[in-house]
Amino acid sequence: MKHVSTYVTRALREVYHSLTAVGWVWLGLPTMGPPIPMAPARLDEPPAGHPERLCADVPLTSTELALQRQLVQSIRETQ
Repeated sequence: MKHVSTYVTRALREVYHSLTAVGWVWLGLPTMGPPIPMAPARLDEPPAGHPERLCADVPLTSTELALQRQLVQSIRETQ
């Protein structure tokens, strides 16, 4: 009888661990993975702590203006 209770205990323990693992997957906890961005990134300045700085008194070159137009157009298309 002792052997049967040992096997039942092991089986129930494995069932418990399996159901716990399925529960974690089923819940899809938001703490897993990268955080979800709450707002779209602004294009008018680099993020805080970025080594590049914008100079308001220096106009953009023609290449930079073309890149800016492409970025703004792609953002409008995704919205």
